Amino acid sequence: MQLTHLSLTNFRNFTRLDIDLPGGTVMLVGNNAQGKTSLLEAIYFLATFTSFHASSDRQLINFIEARQDLAVGRIVADFSRGKENHRIEVRIIQEPNSQNGVKHMRKEVLLDGVKRKASEVIGQFNAVLFLPQMMGVIEGSPEERRRYLNLALAQVISHYQAALAEYNKALLQRNALLKQLYERKGDASQLDYWDDQIATFGAQLIHARIRAVQELERLAARTHRELTHANEVLRLSYQPAYDPLPQSPGQFKLPLDAAVDRCGFTQEQIRKGFLESLGKLRYEEIARGVTT
Repeated sequence: MQLTHLSLTNFRNFTRLDIDLPGGTVMLVGNNAQGKTSLLEAIYFLATFTSFHASSDRQLINFIEARQDLAVGRIVADFSRGKENHRIEVRIIQEPNSQNGVKHMRKEVLLDGVKRKASEVIGQFNAVLFLPQMMGVIEGSPEERRRYLNLALAQVISHYQAALAEYNKALLQRNALLKQLYERKGDASQLDYWDDQIATFGAQLIHARIRAVQELERLAARTHRELTHANEVLRLSYQPAYDPLPQSPGQFKLPLDAAVDRCGFTQEQIRKGFLESLGKLRYEEIARGVTT
């Protein structure tokens, strides 16, 4: 895939930018606060529809444009994939209608001039990004690692983003029901539907993440072995909240070079095991009022 043209309108500090990009390596050079990072942010936004730099989409609209009742930031890119040429466009829209003084934000995504759901377009345009703060993937919380995997896998597995969205919706509904059962009691069998949804979509996520981490390990271990002259062994392992591997009591006693392999489990095996685990934890989670 090659990015050939980028157009920005009211994005960050750019009121307007049109730039053709040649093949090969491109180096951005300029003084501070001139928009180098914003340019990279725009490109990455086309791949993931989220910003690595902003906590809210409203921060992406040029501050002068954002003063208007209706403000629109726009990113358009022409790119080639194989022998095909495509155009992707994202419109970040700040609407005049507000709730509690906060203006409503929404996104429109177009692929080759046709409006599509973001979940349908993600993966058409690919980008890989590394920033110093991405060391948080290693040093930070599990949430940082999940976010990294989600952004990467959504670009390469067509159904991943949709499965993640459905999982999060099911989790939200299940937590609301658990809280209701905790506060008002009721029929615990109401959880059956949401348990099935969480197990179904959760299994898709776990299955994809296990294989992704295995591939990352294969690539990273090779480089690490070269850097350490084969004196060290690098192991990466994805351990989900529901782990399909049988759990032994106490600490695992494994040599450092022993691989922990979860790749032998099928998606259906993970789903069944996940569903069974939810059933075993049901009354404990009702007592907590939240999914653990």
